[in-house]
Amino acid sequence: MQTLPIPHVDPMPLPGPVWLFVALLLVVFTLHVAAMNSALGGGLWALWNYLRGRHSNHPYSRRLANELSQMLPVFLAFTVTLGVAALLFVQVLFGNFLYTSSILIGSFWLLVIPLVMVAYYGYYYFSYTAEKGKGIAGCVLSVSVLVLLVIAFIFVNNMTLMVRPDRWLAMYRAHANGWDLNLGDYQLVPRYLHIVNGSVAVFSAILAHLGMRKMKSDEGYGRWLVQRAALVFAGSTGLQFVFGMWLLMAIPRQIAMSLLRDPLAGSVFGLALITVIAGLLLILLGSLSEKPSALVNAGFGCVLATLFLMVCLRYLLRLAYLKPYAHLDALAMRPQWGVIALFLVLFVGGLATVGYMLWLVARGRKASAAS
Repeated sequence: MQTLPIPHVDPMPLPGPVWLFVALLLVVFTLHVAAMNSALGGGLWALWNYLRGRHSNHPYSRRLANELSQMLPVFLAFTVTLGVAALLFVQVLFGNFLYTSSILIGSFWLLVIPLVMVAYYGYYYFSYTAEKGKGIAGCVLSVSVLVLLVIAFIFVNNMTLMVRPDRWLAMYRAHANGWDLNLGDYQLVPRYLHIVNGSVAVFSAILAHLGMRKMKSDEGYGRWLVQRAALVFAGSTGLQFVFGMWLLMAIPRQIAMSLLRDPLAGSVFGLALITVIAGLLLILLGSLSEKPSALVNAGFGCVLATLFLMVCLRYLLRLAYLKPYAHLDALAMRPQWGVIALFLVLFVGGLATVGYMLWLVARGRKASAAS
């Protein structure tokens, strides 16, 4: 049997139990995915409505593009911050796998930093020029969205490669300089499409929820936004089922079957199907009703639940891939409960502070719109 080139586990003991870091990873990564879906899906929504509003002179499209232009830099800032935290927890649990895959695609991995800067400044430029509707605002926004799509592709390459130690040695021998990607993996393309299309679906649900709130001050615009977002949400959710089935068939059969036969993974998968179908029906019914608030709110809640369940399923899939190589229960542990307690207090306080800041921003915009 060939010995795979897997580095030894970091001998430094964990400062807390494994279950705690798994829970933190699931929570933080869910927040990261929500922010990422808003940054990427919001960018695609803003680009389409900016071009539509500029060329067809549609007032609602122009208004939506202008409103999204102010949100996009915030979405991307949260994406980066929460993404760093999620990567740190992945490093704690699977550091010897993540570091190896990152080195194998090291040249592309290092490009992520300047690419994020380009996308970030592009979003800021668009936020200052979108309302004028002139110049190169649309071109800059297009570049930012394209850059985010490239970053997503690099991340998918790394995350799929870290669970495939059997590919590492051949990739290193072929390209030892880091200019290589995990293009030979059958799950790469469907997983990438599932993520990109999922960002459109999730942000469409967010827009439906936002449109319901807009109806209180401008019923015409709010209803247009709810109905348009519900239509896009339905279409992208339908595509998600197609890409999801493609991804399931691309996963090695023995891993897919072991995942589906596992009681926990099977329950999470089944519950995710129920919540996404419920969210789809509720948002569609809400978009057609005279008073959509309760239905859209419930549908939006189902979408958020689905997001968390899919994050959990992604983690269980990673465990299924790494089962022959990674043994989390064997990791050394030396609890530092004082440090962990301080971290949890600061973490909860940070989330509360961010929530309060967002509430202040929303209240300020509402007051300026009323005046």
